[in-house]
Amino acid sequence: MLWIVGAPRALAMEPSATWVQWTASPLPTDEKTLSPLERSALARCDRGEAGLQQAAKVVVARKLMGQPVPGPDELALAQRSSGEPHPWARAWVATGRALGQEPTMAKLDAWLGPQRKAERRCGVASAMSPDGTRALAVVSIDAVADLLPLPTHARAGQWLLVEGRLRVQASAGEVIVLGPSGVPRSVPTSFEGGVLRAHFAPERPGRFTVQVLADVGAGLRPVLEASVFVDTAPGSPSSRMAPGEELGCAVVPDDELLARMINEARASAGVAPVSRDANLDDVARRHAERMVGRGELAHDLGEGDPRERLRAAGVEARYAGENVAHALNVPLAHRFLWSSPSHRANLLGRDFHHVGVAVTRDERGDTWVVELFTGE
Repeated sequence: MLWIVGAPRALAMEPSATWVQWTASPLPTDEKTLSPLERSALARCDRGEAGLQQAAKVVVARKLMGQPVPGPDELALAQRSSGEPHPWARAWVATGRALGQEPTMAKLDAWLGPQRKAERRCGVASAMSPDGTRALAVVSIDAVADLLPLPTHARAGQWLLVEGRLRVQASAGEVIVLGPSGVPRSVPTSFEGGVLRAHFAPERPGRFTVQVLADVGAGLRPVLEASVFVDTAPGSPSSRMAPGEELGCAVVPDDELLARMINEARASAGVAPVSRDANLDDVARRHAERMVGRGELAHDLGEGDPRERLRAAGVEARYAGENVAHALNVPLAHRFLWSSPSHRANLLGRDFHHVGVAVTRDERGDTWVVELFTGE
């Protein structure tokens, strides 16, 4: 069973011209290079992370050019090209002719919210535009695990070691690898003493995405992610449409559009379609509405994980899985769920025969998606 969260919101930026040679954490920020305002912002976090600082620079540059704040997919691309492996980064930015330290930090504290169990790591950056507008950006993640160095470039057939070290208590773990095409695969993984280890050898050229998943209390979820380019130069996976995304021009309700995209993606991989189930739709819709109400992507918002919510609705299933996403629209949500190994594992699960889908929009018009899969 896999409960997977996705959170893309915008089109991805172009990839960096140069990717670092390794993905690893922690890689601390050089605080001597920070301005007083940046140091004050970083002091709100447990630790500075160099890759997150690069992502914060992207946020500042975009903001001062009058462009939208980068979405999670763009942040992830900036992180990966800088060797930063943590998922679910979020960004905050303040702008003004003068950024007073006290009011600016008060706003930042409110955005950061209460401290969670995991270590809070941040990247900070600031800059000034020619017209005198100053911007301060903070990119934050919860560090549930750290990754030992994994090369970002490799050769076909080269054995690679994936080693993740959990920073919080976990009951299980897994490593999933997604190649340039096809179905994600789980690789043999050992989990002992809070350390996950797995070896894999990429068999062909292209971009491979590696995800480390761990159960830290609500089922397996991604805690680390890295890109490995095998006998090829770096490129942007977000620029390629997912199978089924071409249906985005169809004039149908959002939930029907999403269901069609799911089955088109399954057909592209030679997997049998899943059928809509009204009971699953209801469970998915209620959860989507709760996520919108809370403004939070999660699988358990106080009413249980997906299997518990299914049982409460009178649905018994041998196999169950859930994807949730927050995006600008349905096609983008589908694209980025497809690009994630653990999400694609659910989308292409051969044990799944039924699906419930829900698409809800918040006050800004953003799309919140729930895909709930079951099988006998």
